[in-house]
Amino acid sequence: MSVDIKTPRCQKFYSDRETIRDVRGGADVVRSLGVKYLPLEPREHPEDYKRRLARSLFINFTEDMVKDLSAKPFVRPIVIRSKLHQSIADDIVKRVDGRGTSLAGLCSAVFEDAVWNGTSFFAVDCAVNGGLPYIYHLSADKILGFKLDEDDRLTEIRIAETAIVPDGEWGEKEVGRVRVFKRTGDIVTWSLWENGDSGYRQVVADQPFALKVIPVFPVHSSAVVPSGELFVPSPVRDLVRENLEHYRKLSDYSNILHLTSCPSIFITGIESDQQIVIGASAAVIGQVGATMAYVESNGSATGAGREAIQDLERKMKSRGAGFLENTGATETATGRALEAGQTNNKVAIIATNEAAALEPALAAYAYFLKIANPDFIVDINTDYGITSNPEELTALASARTMGDLSREDYLQEMKRRGILRNEFSLADNEDRIATEMV
Repeated sequence: MSVDIKTPRCQKFYSDRETIRDVRGGADVVRSLGVKYLPLEPREHPEDYKRRLARSLFINFTEDMVKDLSAKPFVRPIVIRSKLHQSIADDIVKRVDGRGTSLAGLCSAVFEDAVWNGTSFFAVDCAVNGGLPYIYHLSADKILGFKLDEDDRLTEIRIAETAIVPDGEWGEKEVGRVRVFKRTGDIVTWSLWENGDSGYRQVVADQPFALKVIPVFPVHSSAVVPSGELFVPSPVRDLVRENLEHYRKLSDYSNILHLTSCPSIFITGIESDQQIVIGASAAVIGQVGATMAYVESNGSATGAGREAIQDLERKMKSRGAGFLENTGATETATGRALEAGQTNNKVAIIATNEAAALEPALAAYAYFLKIANPDFIVDINTDYGITSNPEELTALASARTMGDLSREDYLQEMKRRGILRNEFSLADNEDRIATEMV
């Protein structure tokens, strides 16, 4: 098997995401695929189909929902805490890949990709000839094959890449590459294969890698990952199907309006070759008993079509809202104020998984800098829809005054509502208060 061939398992996940990739490509991609998503009707002439296709509008509800949900964890800055290396942590937040990309920008891209694909990845590397390490986004679409040990840790992975190389004196061309990582115990090696006229050939052979782990860290959209698997299904796959159904229904509705918006003239009792002129200054002369009338739709079909489209739009919007619904017991505003940290919706789960994946990625980053004891802790916002309206703030203050809420929980709730800054530390606050009382 060639090094660039996907394993059956990776090929299955890739094929399962085909429709998702098409919708993610937007209206131009969906329309360019023609009959794949907008079927040719029986006895419909190809020219009529082309005109119908040109009139059809694809509204990407999925993209709008994914972008909206992916923005929520980053309404507050990502915080990296470290007792030993805070200056390095602060530098990573500002520039994580050596190209000016902020940590928030990288995490947002990985998060959005995880919502689309089900799983996305952080990857860590460092230039062979030295320089600063960097963390970058690796899409699941680039994974050609992998192996896991009994603890579900990577022992091998093949990653598809592209590179721009010189072509002659002034030109350049794109070539395909495959990067391979292998781990045996704590020893990791890497190799590089490049596509040429005779297929892929190895250009770098089994070089020692500086880390003890393969530097690929998955971010899953699910709280549970089956043992032995590196991917989970996309959480928007059903929404994508509904989005395409909306495209078809909207096309049908638009076509019906196009055909029925102008009434037709029905005439009897007139010779077939008689010239007829219709207009304010014209008249039609017919034989006794001749009739002429406008024929138009009563609108029942178009009304039903519009209602079906609106029902589907409400269903899609409901799916988006479902990503933010906690699966635990419903709480009142006051009850929510008295119990901190109860967020278990789908977006919060992905944010939690992303923070958990970013911490070992940062440890790998630090290892390249010869830091033996990295202690980075990542804080990504998981509170969505938490308000700071006067009623809730009053309820919080009253509960604190009456002794029904501890000072720690009170400050935590103030932090959740954005009243206190995201990097506010309860422990540091206690230390400052103790110092002030001396």
